[in-house]
Amino acid sequence: MPRHIAIQQGQLYPQPNYSLAVDNEGKWTATQVFLCHRNSITKLMPRPGTAHPEISFISVDNATAQVTEGDIAEITCNYAGTDNADNDPKKTTYTLGLSLSEEPLLSHKKFKTLAKEEVEALQAIVSGKDADSSGASYKDKVTSDLGKKALEKIQRGQTSYYSPKLTWRQATVRKSSAASSDVRKIGQIDNPDGRQPNLPDDGNWLLNSVTQTQEGGAYRIEREWIASDRGGWDSDIYND
Repeated sequence: MPRHIAIQQGQLYPQPNYSLAVDNEGKWTATQVFLCHRNSITKLMPRPGTAHPEISFISVDNATAQVTEGDIAEITCNYAGTDNADNDPKKTTYTLGLSLSEEPLLSHKKFKTLAKEEVEALQAIVSGKDADSSGASYKDKVTSDLGKKALEKIQRGQTSYYSPKLTWRQATVRKSSAASSDVRKIGQIDNPDGRQPNLPDDGNWLLNSVTQTQEGGAYRIEREWIASDRGGWDSDIYND
């Protein structure tokens, strides 16, 4: 590595060689080495946010220093940043997540037409009750073929089922932080960006989270939407 013959106190010497990389989201990273006198480390060591000496849109994310022979301090700065001022679709990644979640058996679409009295009786049986306050058996209140089918499953211990869940995630790296409008929309029905899958049976999407991570001059913004069941999210609850 090239070194100055004389390292003067109070002087910071950027070395000519550095590494530079860019990823598919448009985040640039670089590593630059500086030399200075050991007595000047705390004064001259570049702080986070300091721009790179040659590439203005990346800045220091973190820096470390090591003192070597001859009272020389070798400072290694790791830079990060982006030249993506807006949400460039070419620098945005999307991820579709598929998983299963455990749901109450009686919430399954096959039992949606059960009479209210049968649903209440079956729910009581699930909770471990045999009879109501008057002594009437809850099992006797389950009279329909569909109700008896549900009762059969409950009696064999099947009180829940696995429901498929979809998540849609967007990640982009840009110069600006997350907008306040993003935060206000969390927990509301929303239309995701990108080519998300079409949901059947009037399903829609709910903005579940917005995550921001800063590295140097780059902000990585991640949004996640979760798909509804049939009929969509309740607009009375999940809208302003």
